[in-house]
Amino acid sequence: MGNTRAIFSQGVLWRAVDMSTFVTVGNATQPFPRLLRTIVEHAERLPQPVTIQYGNNDFSCKTCQAVAFMNMEQYAQTLTEATAVVMHAGVGSIIHALRVGKVPIVVPRLSKYREHIDNHQLEIAQSLAGDGKVILVLDVEKLESAVQEALARQADLERRPAVQPRMIRLISERLSVCRNAKN
Repeated sequence: MGNTRAIFSQGVLWRAVDMSTFVTVGNATQPFPRLLRTIVEHAERLPQPVTIQYGNNDFSCKTCQAVAFMNMEQYAQTLTEATAVVMHAGVGSIIHALRVGKVPIVVPRLSKYREHIDNHQLEIAQSLAGDGKVILVLDVEKLESAVQEALARQADLERRPAVQPRMIRLISERLSVCRNAKN
């Protein structure tokens, strides 16, 4: 076979198909630059376009679509339409992703980096990763391989009939009861 070289960069190939990446850091008041820096470094090699909801961070990116916050309708639409989803390990964010049939790539905020007051996101992410619900990324340099794994698992999920897990169904029902009580 000899020496082979790429005819197209991976970024060019991502843009040739109908794919996108949605990154969300939630609305916590602590910054999350560790994840945001990694996304910027790897953006060209992620499914395009890349949309980043960067929350309470000082952030800009020339190669990504960046927005501080989204209303719930924008968030739900962007999440649903995205091919790859990278997020903090907030329970609400994860539940939304699972409800729309995504395999989220979860990067928990860690107290050692002052990204949160404790490591509850790590505990949640480890539990859900153990159940195969999310892909846990502790080393942000492994983000690209996590995206590849998520895309493969996502394709497998799309071939199976949709069944909403009982826990998500119960939480959703309770949330709708609470919402209806407020109205």
